Amino acid sequence: MTRPAGPGPASGQYGTERPARPFGVDVVAALLVFGGLFGATQLLFGDFVITGRLPARGPILGVAGILYAASISLGVVIRTGRAWLPALNLAGLFAVVYLAAFGHPAAMVLGAAHGTAVVLLFRARAWFGSMAGWRRSRLIATTPGPRSPGHPDSRSPRRGGSRRPSGRR
Repeated sequence: MTRPAGPGPASGQYGTERPARPFGVDVVAALLVFGGLFGATQLLFGDFVITGRLPARGPILGVAGILYAASISLGVVIRTGRAWLPALNLAGLFAVVYLAAFGHPAAMVLGAAHGTAVVLLFRARAWFGSMAGWRRSRLIATTPGPRSPGHPDSRSPRRGGSRRPSGRR
């Protein structure tokens, strides 16, 4: 499979413009934030979507609270082009966990929505790579001169020719 030769990960060059965010990333971010808030309110008011009538509610409630908080924070973070893999894993986890609450219509809708979010995140993975390259290129462009005393660019050139890759004379 070949990629077109233009700015991006294949050519190794990134433009100075920030890559446009796909609409699917905004949808997934909104879903993660909404799903986390919805689940947190379910935990607070006692109408448990995930746990249902499981006997071990205490530990499951703690784990669910952590997952809902992670969902909210990842929903905010993925809009910046970061945390693609954790968001993908969390959306997949929620899609599977909501299947356990099969009788609840809200859980089924959220499970299907999180399954769709996994697909949308897979489709947008090139954008996350482009954003990482764009951030790297901006960092390199804004870093002035030699980086540190031990950096290879800050050393004075050796007399007698170029330096060998192995470092031996």
